[in-house]
Amino acid sequence: WDNLKFDIGGVVEVKQKFFSTLYNIYSFFGLYANIDGFKYVESSLDFEKRPALDQWILSEAHDLVDFVNTHYNKYEPTLVGREIQSFVVDKLSNWYVRLCRRRFWKGEYDFNKISAYQTLYDCLIVIAKISAPIAPFFMDQLFCDLNKTTNRDPNTSVHLCSMPLSSEFQVDRALLKSMRLTKDICSLALSLRKKEGIRVRQPLDSITICLSDGYNKKSVLCD
Repeated sequence: WDNLKFDIGGVVEVKQKFFSTLYNIYSFFGLYANIDGFKYVESSLDFEKRPALDQWILSEAHDLVDFVNTHYNKYEPTLVGREIQSFVVDKLSNWYVRLCRRRFWKGEYDFNKISAYQTLYDCLIVIAKISAPIAPFFMDQLFCDLNKTTNRDPNTSVHLCSMPLSSEFQVDRALLKSMRLTKDICSLALSLRKKEGIRVRQPLDSITICLSDGYNKKSVLCD
């Protein structure tokens, strides 16, 4: 028992960073889905027809599924947990949900809003399924709460579901490359702002980004 590693601080950190963030995403989704009566009765929208942000987060989700399956098979649950947390916190919460809030707020129940609902729902279901082996109770509750409204999955528990498989048909590699570069640029700009004492809300006159030779500048999603 002396060699057993258990850090209560680490448990609290995971609870605050991962589980609380995931719960907040679900609460955000549930709030507006209830307002609009979203039950996923529409046909699932084609990947290629969805807005770029939806294609990006779905690409990241399918990339994550491939990573998770590979490392579960290698009995490396710690790597799996860290990668899932990174997706939920850094990509789904800090980028996708934050950039798509207005799509859920707007009054018209149009193609753009339906795509946002379907995309966020699909991501949450994927997270529930791939996280179930390492967070069985939380993920089963998440899955059941999502599925009881849509009934898209015939299973009554996430633990009766098969592990998702990655689909290259829903992974846009060029878009992933562009968005990852965009995120790196934004992170660097925030670091420079902090260093120079410039507030985030204060506009910059300009910012110059130097890319290596041969990089496709047109693929970058931000100015």
